[in-house]
Amino acid sequence: MSELLILGSGAADWKAREKDAFFRRNASALLNGDLLLDCGGGIWDFERSFRGVLDGVTDVLVTHDHDDHFQLWSFLELAKRGNIRIACDGALQREIGSIPGVTCLPVTPYVPFRLGRYRITPLLANHDVVRMGDRQACHYILDTPDGRSLFYGLDGAWFLRPTWEEMRRHTFDLMVLDCTVGDREDWRLCEHNTIPMLRMLTRQIRAQKMLRRGGQIAVIMLEGGV
Repeated sequence: MSELLILGSGAADWKAREKDAFFRRNASALLNGDLLLDCGGGIWDFERSFRGVLDGVTDVLVTHDHDDHFQLWSFLELAKRGNIRIACDGALQREIGSIPGVTCLPVTPYVPFRLGRYRITPLLANHDVVRMGDRQACHYILDTPDGRSLFYGLDGAWFLRPTWEEMRRHTFDLMVLDCTVGDREDWRLCEHNTIPMLRMLTRQIRAQKMLRRGGQIAVIMLEGGV
């Protein structure tokens, strides 16, 4: 059975201070122990707390290059452990450069590709790096070896039309959605979801039968004040 482990759920404005009841790291997740979704600095704090959790990572999938989702130093530290593949946009590939043992795979929106054990379909996200040259923000559909389907949708607001149309062709076991803005007025609502937006969206997801029987929707509250 597939397992998605959330390593962090804090947005760019969330600053770690003390490890109290509200302690959070920047957004990242680990699928089945081998596929890392985003590679910010917070993954190493998680590793210190739960030693060995990153030992099986062979592949990294980057949603976008904002520093709460990707830090070059963090990836280089991971790459020291041995051969690793990373799927990302062209701009980030240039930043990474040529590193022994690192294989970079291009991400082209709406064109499926294989990364390790997974079939992945990138979808353009409604986020502020979209369509800026070869920088892009993506959501991902991930099909796992055991036949499950995951939608990972951080960061973003209302789905772009071609993204929504591709999503409607799939049925998901789990959908992870962004709720950075929460239930407050915030200028970021044009690139992040609010709770009222998600109420409307989840009704449509269910109406369009995009969830398999027993499928779940997980909402991550990324904003620092929530």
